[in-house]
Formats: sequence, C-alpha cells, structure tokens
Amino acid sequence: MRVLHLSWEYPPRIVGGLSRHVYWLSRSLAAKGVEVTVVTLEYPGLSDVDVKGNLKVVRIRSSGYPSPDFPAWVHQFNLRMVEAALREGADFSLIHVHDWLSASAGIALKHMLRRPLISTIHSTECGRRSGIHDDLQRHIHEMEWWLAYESWRVIACSRYMRGELEGCLGVPTDKVDVIPNGVGAAQPPDIDRASVRRRYAADGEKMVLFVGRMVHEKGVEVLVDAARELLRRRWDVKFVLVGDGPLKLNLLRSVEASGISSKFYFTGFVSDEELMELYAAADLAVFPSIYEPFGIVALEAMSMGKPVVVSDVGGLAEVVENGVNGLEVPCCDQRALSDAISWMLDNPDGASRMGAEGARLVRERYAWDTLADRTLDTYGRVLDEYGRSGWRARACPRPTNRVRSSYRR
Repeated sequence: MRVLHLSWEYPPRIVGGLSRHVYWLSRSLAAKGVEVTVVTLEYPGLSDVDVKGNLKVVRIRSSGYPSPDFPAWVHQFNLRMVEAALREGADFSLIHVHDWLSASAGIALKHMLRRPLISTIHSTECGRRSGIHDDLQRHIHEMEWWLAYESWRVIACSRYMRGELEGCLGVPTDKVDVIPNGVGAAQPPDIDRASVRRRYAADGEKMVLFVGRMVHEKGVEVLVDAARELLRRRWDVKFVLVGDGPLKLNLLRSVEASGISSKFYFTGFVSDEELMELYAAADLAVFPSIYEPFGIVALEAMSMGKPVVVSDVGGLAEVVENGVNGLEVPCCDQRALSDAISWMLDNPDGASRMGAEGARLVRERYAWDTLADRTLDTYGRVLDEYGRSGWRARACPRPTNRVRSSYRR
C-alpha cells in the first residue's frame, strides 16, 4: 500500500496538534510496512526531501507570487502540493488530507489520479468561532464542507467531533470513523527535577503547567482569572504558561496590572525536549479549553504521569473521567477551576493516583501503534469499496500513429 498525506504543518513546523498527529501517524504507518509520502511546507534549514525507511517527507515552498490575503496564500501552496505529489508518481493507493488547508490539493489529485480521498478534519471553523460571522470564516467553512463532501470517508478524533461534523458540515453519520489522537511513547526524562523547577519557580512554590496556543478557545484567559482568584487565598503557586499567540501580550499586561506577574512565567514556544522537562517537573497540568475537539496536550501530560485538570468540553470530556484519571470542571467557571487546582495541590496522594491511572489509560488506549491499526482498517475498507466500484483509475492511452503524425504537422 502506498499512501499520500497532505498537511500544511509537520515537525518542526508546529502550530497546533495537527503537526504531531501527522508526524506520529505517518511514522507508525511506515513502521507497519505502508509506503508513506507526506507533502508539507518548507522549513528553514531542512532539505526538500527526507527519506527514512518507508517514510518520505517532501517539503514545498510556501511562498512565491505575492498573496493578497490568507486564502490566496493557502491556494498558492496547494498548487505546489499538487505539483510535488505528481512528481512522486501516480501509483498512490489513496490520498489522505488533514484539514481544509490542503483540501484543494487533495481534491484535485483525487480526480486527476482517480484515487479515493480520505480526510481527517481536526476541527471546524464553525466550532472554533462559535458560528460563521464573516467572509473569511465562510470561505473556510465552505472549504471544509467541500473536503468532507469529496472524501470517501472522514475521520474524526472524538465522538464530539463527529457530532460537529454532522451538525456543522452535514456529514452523514455512517461516513465518519472516530479514531482518537494519540501520543508517542514517552518516558519521563532523566533530570534533576529540583534543578529544572528552579528555572521557572522558587523553592517551595507549587508548579502549575498550561500548554497551548494563546487563543480564546484554549481558555487561557479563564486560567489567568482562576489563578488570580487562587492567589488571593494562597501564595505558594507558580503558573507556567507554554505557548504563543495573539492573547499573550494582553495576558502579560493583565497580570502585571494585578501585581501578580511574579507568579507567572510565560515561556513562549519551547522545544520538545524542554516541554518534556516541564511536564516532568510540574505538579499538575491544566487545560481549561472553551473549544477542544480532542486535546493532545492533555494526553502528553497524562503519558508523563501528571494529574490533570480539564474543562468538561469536547474531546477532553471523553479522555478524562472525573476523579479517576483527572478532574473535570465546568467550562469557563474560574472558581471551580481555582478550587480544582487547589485540591490537587493539597492532596498529593490523590493527585498521584489520578496521574498513574492517566498514564495507564494512555498506554492502553492512545498508543500510536494501536491507532495506526485502526487507520489501516479505514484504509482497507475504502480500498475494498473502491475496488468494487466503477470509479477506477484510468490508464493513460498510448498515442496512435495518426496522433503521432498530427504532432509532426
């Protein structure tokens, strides 16, 4: 089997969870004998082509002619994705697209090569924005609809996301396979935990970790408000916030104005190595999302044995069982979030038990080896249906003598 994946982000280009999803899925499929080609965007300092065993990563230029806006830039690099994919040959078994940003390339290749198209839609514009409010959002929404319509099957990362695909995009229930995200095999790094903690917190301070983009849907404003409330009751807590985004500057100004900036550490983007050290050093991790189709970062924390506090939304509510492998709080309830954080810090035995249960759950349910098998089941079903259908790849006809002579004329 030879599979083409199209994704605008791929490590080390990491914007959200999609990048790590495609990375681990492509590696896991390749380890199972599938020939995988990933076409993605360039990254400074990396070669255009990287081959490791059955996995080939092809990076294309993301800029060229001036783009007047974001959609124009996206459609420009989609043309280059088509170009790059065709250079790799026409014998792909199927095409797998990740989100709308590579939709037009995937749809074009589907019809050019007459190969089945599968899509993983990791989130929707309607869900991210709580509706469609302007022309840009409408454009993205319609691209998502087009991708889902053209796909032989659609993969959703959670039951919540399947419902969103049905409600927002009108995707039939029986066209959607739910295959959750996963995390790569992780071992707590061999570190001096006290030494790592001293980079971010004072001795005696409890360390609360947030990882995510600094955007409204990740609930980072709710966390800052909850922290402000908690710090009125206790002063032995340091909040370490990992990630970048448009809200970061306003949050920095907010905690400075409140006189609590010494209790916050905004790290910005960090390397994977530093992130693993942060997970290992933290007392707990908090993910108070307002919108969350799945939440890979929660799995990352759980895989490291960290107790987690999450909001009861989207895929997070499917991963965390309240009081068993973490604590759930109502979305946007800063007091409940503050109380849950305080409980975790005051009950280390209970928190440790939840962390251990979370690590067990991740090993058993969210290992990429298992999830790659489930993805292969979807591939197999699609290829079986494709093989029995009348919609097949067409062989390119050889030119006749008459045609050849017309060329000469």
